[in-house]
Amino acid sequence: MKRGPGRPAGSDGEAMRRELLEAALGAFAAHGYDGTSVRDLARQLGVSHNLVHHHYGSKRRLWESALAHALAPSGRELLALADARDRERDRDVAHRAGVAGAVRLFARNPAAAKIMADESARGGERLDFLYERYIAPFARLLERLLDGTPARVKRRIDARAALLFLFAGVTAPFALGGLAAKLDGSAHLTEDDVQRFAATLAEILANGLSPARAARDLRPVRRSA
Repeated sequence: MKRGPGRPAGSDGEAMRRELLEAALGAFAAHGYDGTSVRDLARQLGVSHNLVHHHYGSKRRLWESALAHALAPSGRELLALADARDRERDRDVAHRAGVAGAVRLFARNPAAAKIMADESARGGERLDFLYERYIAPFARLLERLLDGTPARVKRRIDARAALLFLFAGVTAPFALGGLAAKLDGSAHLTEDDVQRFAATLAEILANGLSPARAARDLRPVRRSA
């Protein structure tokens, strides 16, 4: 956001920081952490590189702040989904609502989903930060989804594989946006596309965790004489 001539430097500080964080989020998603230049970002927004350094101190701090700007509210909403699931007596309804809600949270922050998927593939200190701050709630949500399923079902479920499936599923439309759009046959994912994807993923997971379905699937097959 470029300031007009003679405009006081601090008059639009909050708006400038918000636009900077949103632009940084888009840049980190598009180019990766190493491929993003803070100097180029400042030039693009028409602000001083020193101003960016003054507010955030380093590229790493800018990266963390951009993700917090996008995901902090979503993290709280994710925990609220888990709590709501605990109060829901119908397990299938709870499973569907929790997973679909997680997809919709990422739909509001597709750049953050792309960053999280990219860093998850690379590993390292940035992933450590993301896991502790944002991904761990997914693990807690999964644990709650598994609660209440028959013990014999839980013994057959690899919690690590289930978490990878859940995380990959909720980020896929945004981390793999080009492929998702091609498979859908349209240039861009619409709100309806996201809603259908959320419902489908929730249906797959809910069916897999459904006690009734699991009991039916685990029933011994009787061979005819």
